[in-house]
Amino acid sequence: MSERSNSVGATWIPRYLIVALLAGLAASVIEMVFVLPVQPLFGTRPIEIFWIIAAGFLGKAALHGGAGIVALGMAIHVFVSVVAAAVYVFASRLWDDVLIRKPIISGMTFGAVCYVVMTFVVIPLSALRYHPDPSLADIWTSVAIHIFGFGLPIALVSRALLYRSSPLAQMPA
Repeated sequence: MSERSNSVGATWIPRYLIVALLAGLAASVIEMVFVLPVQPLFGTRPIEIFWIIAAGFLGKAALHGGAGIVALGMAIHVFVSVVAAAVYVFASRLWDDVLIRKPIISGMTFGAVCYVVMTFVVIPLSALRYHPDPSLADIWTSVAIHIFGFGLPIALVSRALLYRSSPLAQMPA
């Protein structure tokens, strides 16, 4: 267990919340940099991605969206990314030997786990009631994006901000 794990009280929480916010924001942007350009290859316009995300909350009516639906889809995407990053960052408090000190393998694994959770738990339980039946190309593309465009950025930003030499890690605990 690291010295961060031995902190008395909960003074470490604001630092971890900041890291989760920054890692989640980075992952949400980087993921969309990968996702949006490939959508036409799968017959979807890039703007429809945000309609689909909003439809997970509002239902199928959101699929006919407008600017408000796009904004809601973007907000939901960022929120989910920050929550996922918070899971990673707060888990690193217990397992920093792996999650922070080995960010490449940890981030890639986390991205793959996020793909499984989103595809087989979150999406089927959403208001959209969508059950994907994607092609092998869809699956590999989505897994790769989750690994390299989502999990890896969360791990690398977390490492950069939480590792001992980081200025944020030097904040009083």
